[in-house]
Amino acid sequence: MSSIKDYFLATRPTFLIITLLGCLLGLSIPHSSSSSSWLMSLIGMIVAIFAHAGANLLNDYFDHLNGSDECNHDRISPFTGGSRFIQNRLLSAKHIYVFAICLLSLSTTLGLYICYMNGWVLLPIGIFGILMAWAYSAKPLQLMSKGILGEIAIAIAWSMLVIGFATLERSHMAYEAIPSGIAFGLMVSNILLVNQVPDIHADKLAGKMTLAIRCGLQNVWIWYVGIFVAAYALQILSISNNNIPSKSLATIAVLPAFIYCAYLLQRHYGDREKLKSTLLTNLIAVHAYAILFCISMI
Repeated sequence: MSSIKDYFLATRPTFLIITLLGCLLGLSIPHSSSSSSWLMSLIGMIVAIFAHAGANLLNDYFDHLNGSDECNHDRISPFTGGSRFIQNRLLSAKHIYVFAICLLSLSTTLGLYICYMNGWVLLPIGIFGILMAWAYSAKPLQLMSKGILGEIAIAIAWSMLVIGFATLERSHMAYEAIPSGIAFGLMVSNILLVNQVPDIHADKLAGKMTLAIRCGLQNVWIWYVGIFVAAYALQILSISNNNIPSKSLATIAVLPAFIYCAYLLQRHYGDREKLKSTLLTNLIAVHAYAILFCISMI
């Protein structure tokens, strides 16, 4: 019989930390006055975590249906290949799907409560977030299988997370948070890009044309560099517009880690051990980037 622990672990909780950091980044972006209570901020974090967890479960469910996870023998756990809870028969596909719908429903309900209490300016952001959680993995869009559209969806979703929490603090649309939000979203999309590399064979068999497949293994590093350079450029733009303090460039401390990952992707994309090191280094680097970004706002 499945336990509560199984359901919790199936959401891939360690990957939810980046969403929590996005929430904190949005809340930390400088503003003249705050109109939100700590309770609303806490509920907002629960909304975001539930939405991300639900999206992870939907991704497992639809990757089970298309056969990608079943035929994935090159996965590098726990980074790629899904949670494996369906494949290891710890939870049925139906249970995963129902749990995903429950989490997304709870996220929607709590999100509507926040809108009711703090203003409906957040409604479009919330609707977009829930739609992305569904459209990324589910038909008819299945953005995860549409090349760069998958990365764009992830970048926009996590950008909206930052913008949404900045807006929550103000009760009006936080346009000044857009460059910083997109910078964060781009960094998160690089997690997706790098994690696609070990799954290329399985994704091809399942008909998933991810960006890594479309651009080719030898060119993944070029996209990777372009994405993190664009993120830093947007951060500098935000500083030049006086939206965030110049000390936020403390995030440059993580740049050597990104360059190292790019080097590994260029030279050693076929080496499984070095690829595992790339996945781990990139994941740590993106989290460190977000943490430094948040701390620098204080």
